[in-house]
Order: sequence, then structure tokens, then C-alpha cells
Amino acid sequence: MTTKELYTKDARVWVEHPVKVWEGATITSDYRSGVLIVKIDQTGEIRQIKIKDENQMPPLRNPSLLIGENDLTSLSYLHEPAVLHNLKVRHMFQQPYFFACFDDYG
Repeated sequence: MTTKELYTKDARVWVEHPVKVWEGATITSDYRSGVLIVKIDQTGEIRQIKIKDENQMPPLRNPSLLIGENDLTSLSYLHEPAVLHNLKVRHMFQQPYFFACFDDYG
């Protein structure tokens, strides 16, 4: 399976936003060469995204089960919007991260 095959109807993605940086959207129909149609979750707006390079597809969202996860390495997709969203959710529930890295040099 190639990455573009993951972009099917009802898949959840992150799309760029001029103010919020990223916003959640749901794909409304399977990806067709060069075009991805999404529905913005918060507003219901339908947006057509032109894909010039299939290596630059919108980042996929993690399953709901992983939202607010304590260990970022357990996320299915570890990219900028996933990390920012996870930090936002943890902040809303007053569960900040205390562990930054594991030092195993010995």
C-alpha cells in the first residue's frame, strides 16, 4: 500500500489554516490524481485541495483513541500538527508533559 491509498473517504487529515496554523478535516471522497476534497470539521466548509506533489499530501490525523496520549512516540502519525494538537489537548486537561527525553548514554 502506498501512502496516497490512505487518503480515502472518511479519512481524517490536517489542513493548513492562516491563523490557527492547522485545522482538522475529513476527506469526503477518495483521492483522485491532483485533487483532494475535504470537509472542515469545525465549520462544515467543503474545500478542494489541489495536490501538486503527492509527497506533499496533508498530514493524516491520529485515531481518537490516541488523542492526549502521554507518550508521543505511541502516536500513529508523529508530525507537527499531531504534536501541537496533543499538547493542546493535554494543556486543556491540565496534564502537561514532564518527561522530555530519555538519556541512555551509559
